[in-house]
Amino acid sequence: MPNDTQIIELRRFLAERLPRARLGIAPRRTAPDTLATGIEAVDQALVGGLPKGGFTELIAPGEGSGSAQFLHALLRHTAAAGRFLTLVDGADSLDVDALEPEALAHLLWIRCRSTAEALQTTDLLLRDRNIALVVLDLKLNPAHELRRIQGTLWYRFGRLMEQQGGTVLVVTPHPLVSGAAARIVSRTRLDHRDLERSPGALDLRFEAERRRILEADFQRTA
Repeated sequence: MPNDTQIIELRRFLAERLPRARLGIAPRRTAPDTLATGIEAVDQALVGGLPKGGFTELIAPGEGSGSAQFLHALLRHTAAAGRFLTLVDGADSLDVDALEPEALAHLLWIRCRSTAEALQTTDLLLRDRNIALVVLDLKLNPAHELRRIQGTLWYRFGRLMEQQGGTVLVVTPHPLVSGAAARIVSRTRLDHRDLERSPGALDLRFEAERRRILEADFQRTA
C-alpha cells in the first residue's frame, strides 16, 4: 500500500501530465470579466458587457440620444441580479420618477453640482472595494468644465481600478475618456412622442467596441 509521500508525488505527477484532471479537487471557477448591461446588442458587441476593472465610455451627443434610457436599463438589470449601482450624477439630472421602487432600492445616487465635485466624488468611491460599479454621468455638464479635465486624471482612476477592482461607466457628450477599455456610441434619436412609450418599445441604437489600450492614450488630453 503506497504511503502518503508516494500519493503526494503521484498527484503531482498527474497534475503536471494531465492538468485538467480533477484528482478529487473541484475545479476553480473563473469569475466573468464583464458586467452585463441588460441591453443585448451592447452586451454582444462587448463580449459580455462592461469590462471589469476598467473604463467604458458611453458617448451620447445631443438631446434624445438615449443615455438616460441606457442608465435605466443598466440599473434595472443590476437590481434584478441583486447588485448595486452607484451613480455620480454630475448635473443632478436623474429622473427618479421614471424608475420603479425595486430598481431605486439598488441605487446609490450622489447628486453633484459641478464636474469638479463629480470627479472628486468618483476618486473617493474608487478607493472602496465594496463598490463594484460606478456610473459617472457628465452628459449635461458644461463644456468649459469638461475641457479642464486633465488626461492624467483618467490614468490615476485607472490605477485605482486596477488596485481595488472597480468598474466605471462614464457618460459623455463627446469622446473624453483617455484609456477607455470599451466605447459605446449612441445612434439613438428620441423625441417628445417617445416619452409616452414603454422602455421596451423605444428604438435604442448603440454601437459598442472593446478597445486596445495603449499607455499613450492616457496622455493625449493631458
